[in-house]
Amino acid sequence: MFGFSYLKIGAALAIIVAVGLAYWHYTSILSDREELRVQVSTLTDQRDQAIQTANDNAQAAKELEATYKTQIAALEVLATETAVNEALSRAFTDDIATADDIEIPDALAKPFLRRFGGKP
Repeated sequence: MFGFSYLKIGAALAIIVAVGLAYWHYTSILSDREELRVQVSTLTDQRDQAIQTANDNAQAAKELEATYKTQIAALEVLATETAVNEALSRAFTDDIATADDIEIPDALAKPFLRRFGGKP
């Protein structure tokens, strides 16, 4: 009745092998799940770092643009002032060119004439 036959031994071995394979498969799935959890964590950290870097770069670009606009405005003011000064210089030059000669005191005229080869 309870005799061991090759069929029973084969069935028992098949069950043991099936349970062993199922256990091995289950532990390998758990191991894969843990590896994937670590990878997801690493990728999430990398993503967060990339987002932070992108945000920092965007802020730096905004600051650079503001500095650029400030410098452009300063250059425009400088160009306007230069144009005004150039116009004043031309007007002054025209005034000097059309002005009547003035008499220079001898104390100033003699050294000037000696220096530049004129007669005192």
